Amino acid sequence: SSDAIVEPEAPVVPEKAPVASAVNPWIPRVILFLALLLPICVLLFTNPAESQFRQIGEYQNVPVMTPVNHPQINNWLPSIEQCIERYVKHHAEDSLPVEVIATGGQNNQLILNYIHDSNHSY
Repeated sequence: SSDAIVEPEAPVVPEKAPVASAVNPWIPRVILFLALLLPICVLLFTNPAESQFRQIGEYQNVPVMTPVNHPQINNWLPSIEQCIERYVKHHAEDSLPVEVIATGGQNNQLILNYIHDSNHSY
């Protein structure tokens, strides 16, 4: 006679299907709508700060401006003068720039933006 120990099996409890949360289906839609609407409102209802400029020179009756918060570019003034003189020399008298905005100066790069009146803008 063998004394086999029989362990009682644990009762199998059927797993319940997960119950769908009772979240209102409109809440995610409203959150998504607000997330899309917020950047649009910022673009529509805020005004960007206008740039302020200071005059650093005037060559050939063309004022040269640079942004107020821009580092000094006084070392570049001879180059700026040369560029403006060549520009004026090679362009018709009636299409002279109203002003020149100079930026850069770092890494041996200078950027001159020649601003014309609306009659000569493209």
